[in-house]
Amino acid sequence: MLFVAVILGSLFLYALIVKPEYVAVVFFTITIADMNASVAGLPVNIRALLGIALFARTLLPMETEEHESFFATPAKYIVIFLLYTMVLSEFYDLLDVIYARTCALTFISAYTGYYFFFRYNDTRLLKLSLMIAGFICFSDLVFTYATEGNFPVVRIYKHLLGIPEQLNEHGEIVEAINWGFYGLICGMAFVVLLTDYINGKLANKLAFILMPVMFLGVLMSTSRSALMGVAGISFFIMAREFNHQARWKRAASLLMIIFSALVVSVIVFMSIQSLFALNTDFMEEISLRLIDEPIAVLNKHLGLNYDVHSLGAMEWRTEASSDALGAFLDLRTVEEFFGIGFWGYVTRNLGHNNLPPHNGLLMLLIEFGIVGLLYWCVMIYSYLAKSFRASDMTSPISIAIIFIILFSLANNAELTGSIMFLFVSTLIAENLFLARSPSKLVSLVRT
Repeated sequence: MLFVAVILGSLFLYALIVKPEYVAVVFFTITIADMNASVAGLPVNIRALLGIALFARTLLPMETEEHESFFATPAKYIVIFLLYTMVLSEFYDLLDVIYARTCALTFISAYTGYYFFFRYNDTRLLKLSLMIAGFICFSDLVFTYATEGNFPVVRIYKHLLGIPEQLNEHGEIVEAINWGFYGLICGMAFVVLLTDYINGKLANKLAFILMPVMFLGVLMSTSRSALMGVAGISFFIMAREFNHQARWKRAASLLMIIFSALVVSVIVFMSIQSLFALNTDFMEEISLRLIDEPIAVLNKHLGLNYDVHSLGAMEWRTEASSDALGAFLDLRTVEEFFGIGFWGYVTRNLGHNNLPPHNGLLMLLIEFGIVGLLYWCVMIYSYLAKSFRASDMTSPISIAIIFIILFSLANNAELTGSIMFLFVSTLIAENLFLARSPSKLVSLVRT
């Protein structure tokens, strides 16, 4: 065992020194896919270890294209925002070791994402990592369907490595990742591939195969937020393309791509159901979440007849968001202005259910105040606006960021997590590259 550890350690050090981009892909992948494991005898986990090692490698000489320092660019505002959240949380005694580590790892993700863009002056490393992470999440869903027949999702890497799940007294997994997360990652991969197709750079056959696979992952996750994000992004891209008459055929073909992906995904989905003899009750649950429940909620708000038994998480999330807004308005003025710190909403049990508000913008507003929300909005808007002004070709990275924002409207902390700022810092690097070398735009979008 010691011999194997030495060999693996040697290979890692070799890759870190000679091929650091390989380590970057692994780090980005496990960050996006939310994979982690403890390291025996060390106070840090695998993700933290890789992140620290990769960050240290950036401080040494490495072959990259000429670029500005991270702290000399708009990327520094990410660090300021993270520091603000930490100081505010400390003021309310909410800054613990876990959140401090989370912020540190978020900074490392943002820093290395920015740095490794300039390894090739393009986004190939991040996009490759996203595709791998999307396939991992899709595989986890298939594995869960085949072995368990119901949620929570069983992660393959934990099964292979023998990592035990923490169970409560009822035998339920503690701190299991919500299945919507898998829809988020698969959805991000799908819209990035979709944008590449519109930009005329999706020539690889494997990429075309991945599109229905990622769309199927969204369906299998039963995440309505991810489906809403896919629909919203599709309409956004179509509107953007219709503004350019020379590319109207691409907008029309977009509809065909989405329809084809839906048809292929349903066929594959039915094949998987038959092949693995999936639990019928579970399939009915999927139908309930994706079809029956949205229809029941819509009928209720339209004053039509509806099946009360079909009302579920959608109706509950609407009420949770309403309660969260009411809780915010009941805060003291200074707390409304500056916020109550990370996880303050749950700590104070303002929702009276020990759960977060399930609305990312509201969660950001309550925890970090009007100041934090406005700062975040101005920061993200400026990066996106600069990206859209840079060219009439839409950046896949900017589309992925918008997808996260849409997804967060019915979820929680995605707006301030490592995935968000990994993509944001990469977009900053892309904006700087295009501003410096606009003539290289064609080569950039064809990577």
